[in-house]
Order: sequence, then structure tokens, then C-alpha cells
Amino acid sequence: MLIPREIQPFIVSQTPPKAVVLLGGRRVGKTTLLEEIAARDNVSFYNGDNPEDIERLQMRSAGDVASVLSQGDTIVIDEAQRFPDIGLTLKRLVDANEKAQKQVRIFATGSSSLDLARGVKESAVGRLAIQHLWPLSVSEAASHDGWGEVLRNIDRMIVYGMYPNIYTHPETARSTLINYTDSLLFKDLFALSGIRQSEKFSKLVRMLAYRIGSIVSYDGLARDTGLSNTAVMNYITLLEQCFIVKVCGSFSRNLDSELKKGKKIYFCDTGVRNAIINDFSPMGGRADAGALWENFFFMERVKLHSNRSDFKTMYFWRTTGNKPQEIDFIEVLDNKMEAFECKLSSKARAKSAESFAKAYPDCRVRTASPANLMRIWSD
Repeated sequence: MLIPREIQPFIVSQTPPKAVVLLGGRRVGKTTLLEEIAARDNVSFYNGDNPEDIERLQMRSAGDVASVLSQGDTIVIDEAQRFPDIGLTLKRLVDANEKAQKQVRIFATGSSSLDLARGVKESAVGRLAIQHLWPLSVSEAASHDGWGEVLRNIDRMIVYGMYPNIYTHPETARSTLINYTDSLLFKDLFALSGIRQSEKFSKLVRMLAYRIGSIVSYDGLARDTGLSNTAVMNYITLLEQCFIVKVCGSFSRNLDSELKKGKKIYFCDTGVRNAIINDFSPMGGRADAGALWENFFFMERVKLHSNRSDFKTMYFWRTTGNKPQEIDFIEVLDNKMEAFECKLSSKARAKSAESFAKAYPDCRVRTASPANLMRIWSD
């Protein structure tokens, strides 16, 4: 069951002669999407997990570049972060493609932005269209199955997440997620960064999983894990670059009462988070149901803005002092703001923090519950 992805029109429109770089975690559907786009093409496929393909893409002369471009209508470089000097490789392919009589489509995928971020941007400025692919979004699921089906199964989606094969095969969701976290989740992080899977690193990941929705500090995480402050900062950066977690910063316009340096760290998929702590209990019986819904909603809004390329940024807001007030999420673009309070019940009302209302009287605060997702997404 192939579910159409919202970014497909953007990807199709960008080539040639540019190359499209599709970034996202493993198993989110990058290769499947490109196979769908290039279904009628003669495709030359290179996989970074295959040493033979890595050798085949070593271009030592202009003739080698021309040979690669002549092998098909479409070139797909999968798991591009594993190819040496991938930025230079893409630059040479695009430059030659611009001059070719018959231009080909060039795609690259990456399940880590580590090497891609270091090499591609410097080597191939102006030659690439970079887009993120996340796990399925609720709007993609609704476009395929209808909002009624989504809302009937929303609790299951919150618990098991939105990976495509989890959504389409819910009967094997638990075993699939546990196998994924045990075998693939950290594969690129360990391979590209030189980190060895240590007890302290595992403790940090589990600690982040238990603290979704809570404000964290690197100092506090360092004390609790026995890692240095620098190590915690680097590990979290790597986790974010490998699309395992997503950091949400605090919003402030320099009012003295506003928290300026706090961070919340959410998981890019709630099913992965629950696999890490090995808890797939139904929403109705979970002590962490509110935090889990908050994580799910945050990532759905991240997907929405990423798919639309609308440049909105998400924050949380909190005051300092003995009795802090908090707003779950604020979306900001230029001088426009919109706020959301996450509630499990559709009957709950968003109680705008008094100090927030005074500081930002033009920003409306909306209640976001699992039951009213359709209304929020269509507004």
C-alpha cells in the first residue's frame, strides 16, 4: 500500500540539471519515494551500504563523470553519506549535467546529515535542492485513508508512531520497532562519528526518552549520565543530525521574565521513543500520555512546515521565577505568531498564561487535542 508523499511534486520539479538531496531517517520511505518517481525511467542505482557501488562511483576523470551520466535517465545515490567526498561527486555530476545535450535526473538520499552537511554545502552550493522526508504525517495518512480513519486510530498512531511500514502493518508494529531500534537506529551515528555504543550514551538516550516534554539542561544531563557537558552537547547534536531527536528551543523577545536558554528534546517518531523504553501501553493507561501527545503534535507540526517549506519555526515559551507560566508551542514567522496548548481532552480549554497574553496580546492560543486535529490542520 503506497501512500503518496506531500513533497513529491517539489522533488519532481527540481531536476534536472540540479541534484535533489533527500534527507531523513532510515525507513521513512526515501528509496520508495524515488522508486515511485523514477518508475518509468532507466535508473542507475548506487547504494552506500554496498562497497562495490562505492567503488563504481569513484570518478577519477571527466570521462568517468560522463560515463556515469550516460548509464540511465535517472541516477539515484542511496545512503549518500557513506560515499567518500560525496559533495565533490555531486558537484562534478551537476556541472557536467548542465552542459550535457541530454540531461539526466540526479537524486541522492541520506539518513544522516553528518557528512552531507560538512561536504555537500561547501562543494555544491547552488547545485542542489535539499528536502527532508519525515515519517508519514497525519495529513498524508488522511489524504490516503480519510480523516475519519485517522481519528479512529489516532491513539495507536501516537503510541506506535508514523513510520510507513508501521502505519500499513500495525499488527507487527511492536516487533518491527524493537528490531529497528536494536539494529538500525544508531547505525549512521556510530559509523560516521566514531562513537562506540557505550553504557553512558545508552543512558543518555533513555533519559531523553523519559524526559520528553520537560525542559532539560546539558549540565543536568551531564551530571545524571556521568558524561561531560561537551559530550552531552555533541551527542544530542549527532542524534538530531541523524533524525532521531528534534530540539525545540525557548522563545524570548528579551523580556526579563522569559526563559531564554531552555530546551525541550523530542523524538522524531513516538514509536521509536516507546521502543527505546520498551513501553507500548495504550494511551488510556499511560502516566506519560500527555507528554507523548505533546511529542506527537510537535513532530506533526514540524512535518507540516517542512513539507510546505513555509519557514515557520517552533518554540516553547516559559517564564522564570517561582511560579513559572508556560505555553506548549509557538509558531513564528517574521512578526506573526500562533500558539498551541496540548490537551488530551477535546473539552479542555487552552488557558493562556497571563503574562504571555500581556506580552503578546495579538497571538491567539489554540487547544490541540487528538480529537480536533482535522480542524487545526484545515484552519
